[in-house]
Amino acid sequence: MIKKQAEVCRNFELDWLACAQGDEEMGRIDADYIVFKAKGDIEQLRKLVPEPLEATDEVIIYMGYFKETQKEGVTTWAWPFHEWGIGVVSKLKEPPYTEGNFLVQLYVDDDLVLVHGREVWGYPKKIGEMAISPKTTEGNSDSYEYTVSRRGTELVSARVDNLQPASADEFPFTGRQHAICFRQVPSPDKAEVDKQQLVFVQLDFDTTDVMKGTGEITLTDGPFDQMPFGPLTDVVAYFGRSAFNHRGINNLVVDAQELARPLDYSKAGKVTETV
Repeated sequence: MIKKQAEVCRNFELDWLACAQGDEEMGRIDADYIVFKAKGDIEQLRKLVPEPLEATDEVIIYMGYFKETQKEGVTTWAWPFHEWGIGVVSKLKEPPYTEGNFLVQLYVDDDLVLVHGREVWGYPKKIGEMAISPKTTEGNSDSYEYTVSRRGTELVSARVDNLQPASADEFPFTGRQHAICFRQVPSPDKAEVDKQQLVFVQLDFDTTDVMKGTGEITLTDGPFDQMPFGPLTDVVAYFGRSAFNHRGINNLVVDAQELARPLDYSKAGKVTETV
């Protein structure tokens, strides 16, 4: 898959070719995840999800550290990076009624995964700065803290505590899952969108070392980023390690009708001055 992607995504062909090709349609990465499950106001969440998706009241928030990965002596992923995402668990209203996590905001700290993610699948990725303490590569801990910042503003701060061993079946990222991306392709010669699609990205997780605990998370709007989720309740926190398989070729892409997400334009780009 990686070699074929390099042949058609020419800006990053050498970056891709640093990784060996695995199964034809998959890329394989080892990852550590800190995941929050929470409940939100269904009326607010419906405003964030485009037709023909139907929102639930479940919100999934994750911080992932994707590691340099070797499988059977070959490098399947060469570029360690962080990724933070927040989405609404949603279901397609029409056959095949596929369910997944519809991603509303997503931050990464590597340009290859930013560009390829947005252009191919429509992930709503932006470059951000992320830190986890203690580092997940230093062994298991019963607590972690992390932050996400962009353009000088801290947007997310989170903490998980009291982590205790749990069943992998409880972990939000286990087995076969779908990330749902809203992909917009703008016209090159008009002020309009040529394509507007929902892309259901198949993700396969082989998850181990699962722990479950308590957690707190704070989302803060910045001058260039808005987190219009409202209050979250019933927060449950998890930590897990996964062999993460990202399907490179999608078998479910659906035309999207609209994006209803409200934006507060009065705050757009305005930075608060300090004296």
